[in-house]
Amino acid sequence: MRALATLLAIALAAGPAWGHTFPPQRSVVVQVEDCELAVMIGYRPGTGEQTQAVLARIANQPKSKALGALKDVMGSIAAAPIAVAVDGTPLVPTSVRAKLGVEDGGARPIVVVLVIYALPPGHSLSITSKDPRSTRISWQDRSHGRVDGLTAPAQDRWHESVASFLLSLRKSQCARSPSSD
Repeated sequence: MRALATLLAIALAAGPAWGHTFPPQRSVVVQVEDCELAVMIGYRPGTGEQTQAVLARIANQPKSKALGALKDVMGSIAAAPIAVAVDGTPLVPTSVRAKLGVEDGGARPIVVVLVIYALPPGHSLSITSKDPRSTRISWQDRSHGRVDGLTAPAQDRWHESVASFLLSLRKSQCARSPSSD
């Protein structure tokens, strides 16, 4: 933790290398399982003012709480524009975990957030981003059949600048309709 804090302090003092700037990047990996949905969101703020704004939000925290606050702030920024729904009904996470790091070269903090959802019965899974310019999405059907592969975009490939991502769902062993109970 202390090494990460030191690395962040050095990175902030140095600024972007050679005057280059980079936009923010959000990578969303969706893993569909029979009864659950795992969504991993990696986020790296843009260089310059964007990174400075993130770090300014934790500037008044005591040193002992600064990394925890940074993880919370970065995790919130990473996940905020992403919405997950089945048949138009928003899903509520059952679990959320975040890990904080620094990109290669130490110029910017990065965060990876793992969000787990129970996957209810339904026909359409949608993942939407309110920030499509910085979002790319990839997905994989780990249940080998919960997603209708004939209508789905290609698996294991990045889909860039995605505002809305739809997957058609098939029935599963654990996702039964109310009429079958």
